[in-house]
Amino acid sequence: MIRKFSLFRNYLVYHIFSSFFITIAIILAIATILPNLDARSVNPIDEKPLQIFQTESRNAELEYNLDEIFERGLDVATQGGFSIILMEPSSGILRGHITDSNMRYLHSFIVDASDPLAPQKRRFGKIELYGPFFVKGESRGYYQYFIDNVNPQREFVDVLFDNPWALVALLLTISTPILLWLSWRIARPVKELRLTANAVAAGSLTINPELEKAKINELNEVGQSFNQMILSLQRLTTYHQRLLSDISHELKTPLTRMQLTTSIMRRRNGESAEITRLENEIQKLNEMIMNLLALSRKEANQHISRNIFSINHIWDQVFEDAKFELEQNSIDLFVSLRIPFPAKNYINGNNKILSSALENLIRNAQKYAKSEVKVTAFIENNKLNIIVDDNGPGIPDGQYEDIFRPFYRVQEDRARHTGGTGLGLAIVLNAVQYHKGEVFAERSPLGGLRVTMKLPLWQE
Repeated sequence: MIRKFSLFRNYLVYHIFSSFFITIAIILAIATILPNLDARSVNPIDEKPLQIFQTESRNAELEYNLDEIFERGLDVATQGGFSIILMEPSSGILRGHITDSNMRYLHSFIVDASDPLAPQKRRFGKIELYGPFFVKGESRGYYQYFIDNVNPQREFVDVLFDNPWALVALLLTISTPILLWLSWRIARPVKELRLTANAVAAGSLTINPELEKAKINELNEVGQSFNQMILSLQRLTTYHQRLLSDISHELKTPLTRMQLTTSIMRRRNGESAEITRLENEIQKLNEMIMNLLALSRKEANQHISRNIFSINHIWDQVFEDAKFELEQNSIDLFVSLRIPFPAKNYINGNNKILSSALENLIRNAQKYAKSEVKVTAFIENNKLNIIVDDNGPGIPDGQYEDIFRPFYRVQEDRARHTGGTGLGLAIVLNAVQYHKGEVFAERSPLGGLRVTMKLPLWQE
């Protein structure tokens, strides 16, 4: 039985039930106890003060002529400094320390406290009443009440009863820590799950052991299932990579044989346009396979290798290499960095993949540029913007989205001229999307094509 209860304590239903049960129990206890703490309500006299008043009553019987005090309406006090009020039970007549200010308090108190076997007390502003106590004079008996002058009540309990909102604030102050503790117990593993889910969405397929350490069974099971899902995605990614690698390897064998066959045909028959065309197509097919394999590897690397790096790592080496390549083709490269301190801005991802994407954009612009390629970088709305312009012929307006599709070519003769396979911009799109960014094309002010990459910066 104890073992079953210990297991039940780990369930979410237990935590919710116990927290609300304790909270409600505390609120009910406060609501029950607080009225008894208010001196302005009628309450039984505590044991020690009761003994004092009983002693004062006996002393009054011995010290004073109670009949004379009652008949003459004298104002007397006990040795303890309490003023005396005498009431004849049969007639209800009051004598003693009676004033206009305390008369209405006396009548109100006597209605609630009329049994000498159960003396009561109550506070009215600056006076406190006690009684009744039965005392005997020489000829008759009386109910004796005591009046004590006290300071006006300024206790915390009075503030609560005078101001209902203060009582509500007290109850909230007591119950809030309990509910916060419950919320924290539930929210902490949920937050860990959210962070892990965001990491997976960003491309990081890393198991989080903290998901399986939750002390609430339901959340612990969800964490285990989530880690199992990550493992499945890892296996799927590995399988996808291996499949492409195997296909690539298998295709290379017949391609090699075809290249060997064309070489034999050239030696036997001499040079011809058909053999040259066949070699070009074989070379293009081989390049296509290599690009597909590279694209697959980039996707796998994005899941495996991610870190936080300064944005300048994206272009540090790329611009230097691009400038050298463009100079060989008599094309000018203009770089405009409108970021005062690039090293103080960061991205969470894979800098090699983003560098490769930028390199693909510049090379794509180089293929079609007449004499100029321009790269502009700036930060806007916590996003890194990288724009690549060329002054080439551009593309038709309706094809700006299509050029990011794998193997898409604007014109077949244009593709033959540049030797493209239609995968360069697809690789760029893939890299940017895995970094939660966006990429789009439009007409460039230089007259050719403009491609813009927007990458969200990492926020601490």
